[in-house]
Amino acid sequence: MKEKIPDYYNNKDLIYDEIWTLLSRGVVDRSEDFRLPVVIVNRNSTSDGRVVVLRGAFKEKKILRFHTDLRSSKIEALKKNNNIYFLFYNKKRKIQVRAKGIATIHYKNEITEQAWKKTQIISRKCYLAEKAPGTVSISPNPGYPKELEGKNPKIEDTEIGFENFCVIESKIDEMEWLYLASQGHRRALIKINENNVTTEWLTP
Repeated sequence: MKEKIPDYYNNKDLIYDEIWTLLSRGVVDRSEDFRLPVVIVNRNSTSDGRVVVLRGAFKEKKILRFHTDLRSSKIEALKKNNNIYFLFYNKKRKIQVRAKGIATIHYKNEITEQAWKKTQIISRKCYLAEKAPGTVSISPNPGYPKELEGKNPKIEDTEIGFENFCVIESKIDEMEWLYLASQGHRRALIKINENNVTTEWLTP
């Protein structure tokens, strides 16, 4: 069976919108592959990557958002170098997107307050950890108090977790798109600024 060619296969002007469609879907759809990107930050002379949950994709503002613990190592890295990179891959559509941007750390402001209100208890529980993520432990543990293992606290008992909660917003200035197809791959570079978006083809 011949592979169906999508409209954006030979039309670079459709690629940018397709990317943001997948990103927006990733925020609300747990089955969307773009929901779990790899995020890469720079630590001195090395790079450090991890998977995060995409919590916001704002096309008009050109911003991607995720939540994290203020005490995590990526926060220290971003304070020294706020360049940030995202890697997305949708297996079904065979689309890879690399996005580059500048990260801003939000803590105890309107953005974090609104995000915290929408954060479910099961996610809030992660911010109740007494020690910072990555702290060496004698025995295996989930981080939060032992009495919470296997159950959720009351919503009012999670409020203390707000002390450790922060939001990372990344202003995206460049994307590289790769579409894998049996009839021939396609690759494009998208440069983004406040006034316009330009797309050019690259050799895959």
